[in-house]
Order: sequence, then C-alpha cells, then structure tokens
Amino acid sequence: MGCVSAAMAASPRNSFLTVTEENDDFARNGDRHYTQGARIAYTLSEERTPDWVYNFAHRIPAMGVDIEMPRIGYALGQNIYTPANLWTSSALMGDRPYAGYLYFGLYVQRRGMMGTVPVLDTAELDVGLIGPDSFAENTQRWWHGIGDWVQPQGWNNQLRTEPGLTLKLDRQWKLSPTKPENGWGFEVIPHVGASGGNVMTFASAGAVVRAGYNIPDDFGVQNIDSLSTQYGGRNSKTPLWGAYVFAGFDGRAIAHNAFLDGNLWQHSHSVHKEPLVGEFKAGAVVNFRYFDVGATFLMRTREFKGQPRNDRFGGITLNAKF
Repeated sequence: MGCVSAAMAASPRNSFLTVTEENDDFARNGDRHYTQGARIAYTLSEERTPDWVYNFAHRIPAMGVDIEMPRIGYALGQNIYTPANLWTSSALMGDRPYAGYLYFGLYVQRRGMMGTVPVLDTAELDVGLIGPDSFAENTQRWWHGIGDWVQPQGWNNQLRTEPGLTLKLDRQWKLSPTKPENGWGFEVIPHVGASGGNVMTFASAGAVVRAGYNIPDDFGVQNIDSLSTQYGGRNSKTPLWGAYVFAGFDGRAIAHNAFLDGNLWQHSHSVHKEPLVGEFKAGAVVNFRYFDVGATFLMRTREFKGQPRNDRFGGITLNAKF
C-alpha cells in the first residue's frame, strides 16, 4: 500500500483511537428507546494515508476548500433500542420496537481551509445487520445480568434480520472569533450533512459552541450517530493539557428510520415517526497531549407519534493519540 508524502502538512497528525459509550442510564432516563450504544473508531496517521484515499479525496469537488492531507479510518459499533415497558413479552403497538444494529464503518476525512476558516469533510460508509444477528438482545441481557436489573421480556418482537447500508456525508466549519491569549478562547462549529440508506435517511444541520483553555485543534466531540466521526490526533503543537465546555443543537429532517419504520423488506412492528427531530447537547472535555476524556448530555425531541416525552441520554468518550 503506497502512501503520499508530498502533500503532507509540516506537522502531520498521529493515529487516533476513539471509544464511545452512550447510555440512557447516564441521564436517568430509564431503559427506553435509544437505550445504549457503543462504538470504537481508529483513524490512521496522515503518514499512513494510502494513495487511493488521497486520490479519492481530491476527486470529490472541494467546493471552495484548499484541501490538505486526507485520512482514513475504521469503526465498529452496536446500537440498542427498546420500548419503555420491558416487563411484557407482548408487542407494544404504541411504542417503538425492540431493535439492534451491529455495523462496520469505513470513513475518509479531509481537512482544508476556506480562506482562513478550517473545514472538515467526512464521508463514511457503514455496513451491518439489523435484527437478532446484531446481538443486541445478548448484550442487553448480559449487562442487565451483571447489574441485577430487570431482564427485558419482549425481544421476541424485535425487528427481523436485515442487512443495513448507510452512506453519511458531512461538512464542518470552525470559526474562531477570538485570538486566544494565555490559551483562552472560544469557537463556533456549524455543520451540514446527510445520510442515505435503508438504516437512516435524513438531512441535518446544526452548530456547537465551545469555550475553554488550550482548546484542541479538532472539531469537537461527536455522538455515535453523528454524521461526522471524531477528528484529532497528536502533532507537534498539541499542548500538555487543556479543557473546554460545549453546547450545541442539531436539527434533522427524516425520510426513513429503520428503528421506527420497521424492516424494509419484511413485515415487522413499527410506529409512525416524527419527520422533524431536534437534539440539544452539552458537555465538557479535558484534553491532554496523549489522550482526551469527554462527557456529553443529550436531549432528543420526540421521535414518533404518541411518544409521551423527549428522550435523554449521556455519553463518555475516550481518545488515545499514538
């Protein structure tokens, strides 16, 4: 596998490993709806970018961006969804179905400049399985057994086995109104993007504001189902430590959500989804030269007709820089 070195920045970024755990118990939401997600992603260093990734990233229209060295990464994740009532074995027609999704992702990131504004583009292709072969039931039963919590009784009503395919595209801009003095500053990071496939099809737009000391040269913490994958890695300018707080909003116009609409090619339990969904998030990150730790709280508006209230969940993100 060849690599391209001529286009590399003077201070290339090292490899970056991100582990994210999301759970509604972190936000005292109870086991309901999007109840748990786990994802591990590994982004290769810029020195290991293969030629085909470089060529692919430069053939996609730049739309005004002066492209720097692109990167490639891999992800593995699992999401679990349940209704609010775990005690009954009957299908609950007024609540969302049990569902799981196990997937592998391949993503390409390209960073560049639009004038003086840093820009990050992400393209990700996820391939996986919906249904019993996602092992969502096994994971939840194992975890509830460890904690001696109620065992969910309705997994026999989960979505049927079906392959899942999703293509995600996203662009972020990083606006830095302040010129940090003594390391202090704040940034605004808007984004637009879209997802297409038989798992999730929607358009999205939003923004995050963050403020703190020695804010890292990245684009902030990403949720598991964000259109963009975490960006980062260590370079020669990475400070010894820093910290920041953040808050943001994301709005989605949804055409298809397999975990609400049900199986595409088989009959299954389903509910009537809301076409417009909003997410509000806030959190904090402590960043060091070789690793970061982040915590996120997220509230999501009602996703289906008849849902009694908004959902909320929390997330923990650990990043290691090699």
